[in-house]
Amino acid sequence: MPSFTLPAVPAAARLEVLEVGAAPVVRRFLERLDLPGLFQRHLPRLRGRQRDLPTSTVLGVLLSNLLLAREPLYGIAAWAASFVPEHLGLLPGQATLLNDDRCGRALNHLYRADRASLFTTITLRVIRTFQLEMRQLHQDTTTVTFCGEYPDQAPAHQSDRPARITRGYNKDHRPDLKQLLYNRTITADGAVPVHCKIHDGNTTDDSVHQQTWLALRELIGSSDFLYVADSKLCNHDDMVLIAGKHGRFLTVMPRTRAEYKRFRARLRKGQVNFSEVYREANPRGKEKPQVVYQAFEDEAGSAEGYRIGWYLSSQKQQRDKQARTAKLNKTRKRLERLRPPGRGKGFTTEQAAQEAAQGVLSKAKVKDWLRVRVEKEVHSKQVQVGPGRPGPSTRYKEVQSTTYKVRAEINEEAVKRAERCDGLFALMTNDKGLSLAEALRKYKYQPYAEKRHEQLKSVFGVRPVWLKNPKRVESLLWLYHLVEVIQALLEREVRRQMERGEITSLPLYPERRHSAAPTAELVLGMFRGIRRYQMLNEQNQAVHTFYDPLPEAAQQLLDLLSIGRSAYGLPLEE
Repeated sequence: MPSFTLPAVPAAARLEVLEVGAAPVVRRFLERLDLPGLFQRHLPRLRGRQRDLPTSTVLGVLLSNLLLAREPLYGIAAWAASFVPEHLGLLPGQATLLNDDRCGRALNHLYRADRASLFTTITLRVIRTFQLEMRQLHQDTTTVTFCGEYPDQAPAHQSDRPARITRGYNKDHRPDLKQLLYNRTITADGAVPVHCKIHDGNTTDDSVHQQTWLALRELIGSSDFLYVADSKLCNHDDMVLIAGKHGRFLTVMPRTRAEYKRFRARLRKGQVNFSEVYREANPRGKEKPQVVYQAFEDEAGSAEGYRIGWYLSSQKQQRDKQARTAKLNKTRKRLERLRPPGRGKGFTTEQAAQEAAQGVLSKAKVKDWLRVRVEKEVHSKQVQVGPGRPGPSTRYKEVQSTTYKVRAEINEEAVKRAERCDGLFALMTNDKGLSLAEALRKYKYQPYAEKRHEQLKSVFGVRPVWLKNPKRVESLLWLYHLVEVIQALLEREVRRQMERGEITSLPLYPERRHSAAPTAELVLGMFRGIRRYQMLNEQNQAVHTFYDPLPEAAQQLLDLLSIGRSAYGLPLEE
């Protein structure tokens, strides 16, 4: 540890300890995007006396808080007061003004702004500043769940209302709660979000694609990009609109399409010759076998005339086989354990046994792979003739009873036919320039869009939302979108600079374990706990300033991000 000697300090001096943390890193990205200035220029002018703390400043603090701490609104003031104010865009003493009412009014002010114009301006600045590649975009939706009634919402027919918090298909598996639909599109260049739209909670996924694609076309200025989405895009109206406006799309084809049934019949008959197009390392471990993809292009195409590429995944084949085997064994055991209501050990009629078996098969949907029969069982027993206690002279007679039980066995031939379709999935596109291997590789980027949603709900803790004003809720969710933009840009910038500097990994995990693809959480976490110490005299002037030592990995991150070290008390170069 380096040693230093403190200068003479007046007796009345006091020590001020403030957090530096990763606030300078976040502030650097806010300034590169000019978010404070853009907020100031696009927010509507307030009538009457101007506020002593501008809304643009409050929104900047909220963004920093969501990235660094995720405190509730009522805790923002105490959190901000613990940081060096200039790293949050504040002047000394302004942190105490950040009460929950002021933060709520700032969200109201943001809602009244022309957010469409502001959003477009920010996105265009992101694209230009960081030179994003916009030729491939991935769309996905999720739901943000809310507790409470929210009774005072604007009528559904009102055009300028916020999105309605209501019940719908809940992707968090909470149909008992209300929700909003969160629609986002990311680039294939670093998974950076470039479009966000908040819809009513009962909006269906297939109804958002046309609006989303048209907004992206207006943003980019042309239709020359590949729009990738899940199976909800695979409907006639959406695909026809994109193709009719010279756009390109790529989507997975749902199993309910007629083309699926037609092709599976061909595959079971052995009329399809697949060829290998791609293989990759098994994500479950290096010791596992590689994942191999085989492909076949359907010459018949879709009903709309679009290309269909059929794929077989070795990993999915294994999963499909395991799932079918487990379902068959479970159903077979359940069938053989069927008993009539009450205490009966067997069905008294064959019809009752058959009806019970059909009830199980209709729910399990495995009847094509099972042979089910009802067996008749005859039971004999000796019954005493006449009343009284049994004795040497007691006579008995034989009484027979008939019961019916269900027996099931696996139809091996049917299972072998079904195994030919294991691992099968289909991609549909109107892009004639894509090979089957290229289409697969492009679609395999789609999970990154889903990962952004997972981070929204886990890392950034968007739930629970404590706000009860729908306008403030929508503004807050819009800020969460900006938070994920900054997060994605931070990750992208670090990884690109590592690649340019031929750095394979950084020791960002505990115990100096290395990370080959640093996440924003790891990067920001390297600066957590770094504080500034100042000795202040009676006039609150700094007599001496010193900082916690900055880890070597954190210094390397600052260099990769081209952020000066002066905020941490270090010279630019050592």
